[in-house]
Amino acid sequence: MLAFTATLAEPQHFSLAEKLLLVVLVAASAGAFWHRFGVVLDKILKSKKDPSFHLFPIGKRIWDFVCEVLFQTKVIRQRPLPGLAHAFVFWGFCAFVLVTLNHFAAGLGLGFLNPASFFGRFYTYFAAVFALACAVGILGLFVRRFLVRPKWLGEKLSWESGFIAFLIFLLMVTYLASFFVANADPATRILWWVHTLTLLTFLPIIPHTKHLHLILSPATVFLSRGGFSQIPPLVGDEDFGLIAGTDLTQLTSLQAYSCVECGRCTEHCPAANTGKLLNPKEIILGLRGYLNDLGPASEEPLLGKYNAQEAAFQCTTCGACEFQCPVGIEHLPIIVGLRRGAVNTGA
Repeated sequence: MLAFTATLAEPQHFSLAEKLLLVVLVAASAGAFWHRFGVVLDKILKSKKDPSFHLFPIGKRIWDFVCEVLFQTKVIRQRPLPGLAHAFVFWGFCAFVLVTLNHFAAGLGLGFLNPASFFGRFYTYFAAVFALACAVGILGLFVRRFLVRPKWLGEKLSWESGFIAFLIFLLMVTYLASFFVANADPATRILWWVHTLTLLTFLPIIPHTKHLHLILSPATVFLSRGGFSQIPPLVGDEDFGLIAGTDLTQLTSLQAYSCVECGRCTEHCPAANTGKLLNPKEIILGLRGYLNDLGPASEEPLLGKYNAQEAAFQCTTCGACEFQCPVGIEHLPIIVGLRRGAVNTGA
């Protein structure tokens, strides 16, 4: 039977070979992450600037960021149980920032969070509380997605979501298990390396999946247009709406890559609920697919292969999708922009 120890167990020393291996693995993981994330960031930055965007007043942006990102109010309010589970996963990640930095620093002999010190002991226990909550939360979300399977999440099971859930759960379990072994126990080193390899596997997967919202959605919330259903006016004689990739703005591209595919927009869309073709989630994913395949410099039409014109014109512009979205996506300016483009070009 495992016995709980007073402090988090960590290997007391690492060989030169282990340190070199750690450096190589970190570099490989970071390189694999940037190989994809750099492409996404380039597509966003190469989209045209939003002429009507203003950063100020900045007070409301900070308030929205604190409420919707840090406190996860929108996530919890609309779906309390799964929202709270997601919030605990998010808060667990926040609590683990310092632990993770110290974890890699310790592997190089530069650890700064001593589990035997007052602050170190406090923080490792603090992180352990969130690790337990995060493990329970991600397990609940896994059950919901793969066993309960609400229809608005989509009919297709996502193996990426399952694998990411497994990695998050493994991160939490290996951390918590380190409280039940002694520093001198060989299991301590095994747990340390399993935790490390899990982290290094997790990082490069993020930009290839919907979990890219972990990085982008805080920026999406902060850089919103500043008002509910705020549709920007056409600017100049050459602005006909969203016709091709060259019409996509940086905000639109950022939002396309921020979608977490939770389906809240679809769940509350009156058109989708009455059996029509429109699915707000698919509108956003269609733009993401367009950007992935063709990029923001393309002259190919946005409506057609990636999004149906019929779907765009079935929107009642009620704003339910935008109101429900937990990651700051503004559906109405996008849908209205697609309709403007179709009308103004005679399509």
